[in-house]
Amino acid sequence: MKRVLLTGANGFVGLNIAQALLQQGYEVRAWVRPSSNTQYLESMAVEIRRGEFPDQAALQDAMTGCEYVIHTAGNTSCRNSDLPALTAVNVDGTRAVVDAAVHAGVRRLVYTSTTSTIGSRRHRDRGADEQTRLRGFRARSPYALTKQQAENIVLAAQSQGLEVVILNLAEVIGGYDHNLQWGRMVLAVNFNQVPFVPPGGGSFCSASDAAMAHVNALTRGRSGSRYIISGADHRFAEFIEEIRRQLKRTDPLPQANCVLLWLQARGHELLPGIFRDPPLVESYRIRVFGGEHYFDAGKARRELAYQHSSLQVMVKECIDWYRQNGFLTGPV
Repeated sequence: MKRVLLTGANGFVGLNIAQALLQQGYEVRAWVRPSSNTQYLESMAVEIRRGEFPDQAALQDAMTGCEYVIHTAGNTSCRNSDLPALTAVNVDGTRAVVDAAVHAGVRRLVYTSTTSTIGSRRHRDRGADEQTRLRGFRARSPYALTKQQAENIVLAAQSQGLEVVILNLAEVIGGYDHNLQWGRMVLAVNFNQVPFVPPGGGSFCSASDAAMAHVNALTRGRSGSRYIISGADHRFAEFIEEIRRQLKRTDPLPQANCVLLWLQARGHELLPGIFRDPPLVESYRIRVFGGEHYFDAGKARRELAYQHSSLQVMVKECIDWYRQNGFLTGPV
């Protein structure tokens, strides 16, 4: 049985990958922080190792006997004030994982990145591909900058004999979203707390489909390649309406002004002493939600046998998991 070390295994994407690996017959060794909540991970047949990323010796020990590493752990903040924490996890942490993999004799490392490092396009019928250059305000995001640095560290490891594949995930929806990524909107609809309806749109992918893309990347794909993992292109309003349909909610939606919300959020970030109430959403994310950002997963379909679900399926996966785990109340 082939063994995989999976970092960030207790996170939203990590849990989906752990489940997919087990279903495909892999032995999983999970690397998590000492303080991590492993409530959902403990129900799976995985070996849990606890440690911090700077401890390269412990990482290398955890990788002993592993043919593959999947590195999903990361900090997703978009706040400039969080740059030190982003650098510590996304850059320094990735460097430690890569160095440990090289010294442990790991064959291939699959790195979980984001479409935030790739330029986007506004047209659904011709989304951005892996070569589309990142420009504009998205290129200034501290999250994007640190993930770009991490990708460069991963790619450079090829010179030391490590095979590497990078997956750039779009907006992920599905089960195991216990730390409330896009699942936050599912809960907001359920409890009639939607802060605003974003006017833009984007590319979505199912968490379970993204997990299988990681599994396939262990044995498929070209070393040194990046693969966009997206699929379902929708306006955010369509996403919210699909949640409302499945939850059978008819509450009126707010008609908040996106520009005003951005100004309030930006004001709090620049002048917290004057704008005392923290924003519901970060100013950067509000600006992203105000535009349309679509991506093309054609390369992943061709080379990783990636298949994507419909928006209806991924929303249902998220709702079903929330119901099964007590996050939702209301009519079934």
